Amino acid sequence: MNSSSCVKPKETMNEAAFHIGNLAYRAMLEEVYTTPKPGLVDLYSTGAHKDMDVISFEKSARALEPYFASMALEGMRLPGMPRLLFERIRRIGLSAEEAMYQATAGVNTHKGLIFHLGILSAAAGACMETYGTVATEYLVEMEQAMARETLIKELKEMQEFTSNGEKNMNQYGLTGARGEAISGYASVRRIALPVMAKGVKEGRDWNRIKLETLFMLMSRVADSNIIARHDPSVLLKVQSIARNFLLAGGAYGVKSMVTLKRMDADFIKGNISAGGCADLLAVAIFMNDLAEDPVKGRLLWNS
Repeated sequence: MNSSSCVKPKETMNEAAFHIGNLAYRAMLEEVYTTPKPGLVDLYSTGAHKDMDVISFEKSARALEPYFASMALEGMRLPGMPRLLFERIRRIGLSAEEAMYQATAGVNTHKGLIFHLGILSAAAGACMETYGTVATEYLVEMEQAMARETLIKELKEMQEFTSNGEKNMNQYGLTGARGEAISGYASVRRIALPVMAKGVKEGRDWNRIKLETLFMLMSRVADSNIIARHDPSVLLKVQSIARNFLLAGGAYGVKSMVTLKRMDADFIKGNISAGGCADLLAVAIFMNDLAEDPVKGRLLWNS
């Protein structure tokens, strides 16, 4: 066998990268199409947001898809240099943010997911090149090698607080998106994915599975978006509301849709939006679809 036969054709790499980018795109749409989500943009309302709607999210997701594919391709090119890979995709991420703002006329629809799905798209590309698969354990291992050390250093060295996440960390000791990445997406792996898998195994409706997953996250995750709008007391109140909803049957309850619509009105009135948990729902969908044995046959729209 000559050495050239071991080199993957460029077309094959591009096709795999496009597939990963497409899964990121679908995950963003799956999140926004999950309905009804109290205080969040969905097919039912714009939630506690006056500057965005489903169309904004669709435009943003479409604009971002090629950037996630580019990050996946970088992962395939640099699987053995994870720290350098992280530096490269952060630069791509800045261009992705510009594309998002251009698509939405200046509205921040997906900045958090550019960070999360960008890291994971690149890690997925590196896993494909290294292992030929994207099992969750490999994905997290690669993500940790890429980002953990750099992000820990950034949190320690942070002195000027400009973003909401950085202000929250300073005032309340929260680590936000960086903390989730540093943990190897522990909230997604330990909370979201098991709920998702259980719902699928039980044959539940996919929209309700996503709602159940979202509320499980809301009941346990310190959502920095809620604190950015309010303070820890409101976060604790939202976590309590989420726990009570789950105890009453959750998204699988007979009257759950009525309860969620009423809760949406309350959250809108209170200006409450669990945007951090919504991002983690999208991450869970993406990681689930990347896994070696992804859940099949439950997309909400026609491909």
